Amino acid sequence: MKVGFVGRWSALEKTAWSGIYFHTYQAIKKYYDTEIIYFKWPWYIREKLLLHKQYQQLINKKAAVEFLKSYAQYFSRQLEKELYKKKVDLLFVPSAPQLVAYCKTDIPIIYMTDATFYQLQGYYPTFNNIAGYNINQGIDIDKNCFKNSTHCMVASTWVKQSAMLDYGIAENKISVVPFGANIDRIPLRNELKNKKNKVCQLLFLGVEWERKGGQVALDTFFSLQKSGVPVQLTIVGCIPPVSITAENIKVIPFINKNNPDESERLYQLLLKSDFLLLPTKAECAGVVFCEAGAFGLPSITADTGGVNDYIQDGINGFTLSPDAGAGAYADKIKDLFYDDAAYHQLCLGSRMKYENELNWDTWGKSFCNIAEKAVKL
Repeated sequence: MKVGFVGRWSALEKTAWSGIYFHTYQAIKKYYDTEIIYFKWPWYIREKLLLHKQYQQLINKKAAVEFLKSYAQYFSRQLEKELYKKKVDLLFVPSAPQLVAYCKTDIPIIYMTDATFYQLQGYYPTFNNIAGYNINQGIDIDKNCFKNSTHCMVASTWVKQSAMLDYGIAENKISVVPFGANIDRIPLRNELKNKKNKVCQLLFLGVEWERKGGQVALDTFFSLQKSGVPVQLTIVGCIPPVSITAENIKVIPFINKNNPDESERLYQLLLKSDFLLLPTKAECAGVVFCEAGAFGLPSITADTGGVNDYIQDGINGFTLSPDAGAGAYADKIKDLFYDDAAYHQLCLGSRMKYENELNWDTWGKSFCNIAEKAVKL
């Protein structure tokens, strides 16, 4: 079988969709000959989208996104033309509904996503206050993509429920297949630390401070400190919008995983931390939880979006109510930090959850099963 990997970016770009393009491509090509198909935006398409966004912001005080019918029709036609040149048996399309929403082809399509356009409205900050017609077109494009696909691989049960309830997609057409860890180097079991640090090491990983619950994480640190717990917080991926003078808080604004030295720095942080602390307000999936699990690192996070398919209470961490404040996070971390048996069980469970479910090899095997059935339909 020859698979066409169809995306908005090249599958060889390690930064595309936070690394998901690259790692799914690597997983698929272990089993099948894989052809990369992607399209660069022509200047006039780019300009049209830019003008669309500027108009909405200036005139209507609304946000705008690239989910436009004309845009989707253009790229669907481009894909049809490309398929006349490149002979493939199956199309794999990761999070690019515009490319297949209006594509007419007999080739089976496997579509993968971590959210429906419908459920993102008002959930992610970038999808707040969008112009009404843009929302309607976006939902139509997304729904057409799901319907036009032979099978849909979704990253969580949260997405599956939306596809069924909001788009009317049949349950047997959807498979929940969690993502894996977007890191190249995975520690061996005997490399993992076998005891807690004397000072509780909290790791906050997130580019978007507000959405990832950065202030709650910061307040959790101060709450633990106030209660007498020796604690250190390392913030990676962003610069907090507040002044931080505490000695036991370290800020690393950016880490490039593709830089060997910076990748090693992240590796050591994951290896030496005691908890991943992520009080996220909105989360479609959980690549960061997969990465934490690879290091046997328990996650303390919020019960929102697709998180529950990645973090199971008492197995590899805990999910707190989306409304939980710093006090609740601090209490949970304090209880676990001073309970050796419970903490070490979480560490073991985190690694086992990663090995059994949250890795790209497992994802690749699921893809194979789905692909083989799709081409036989």
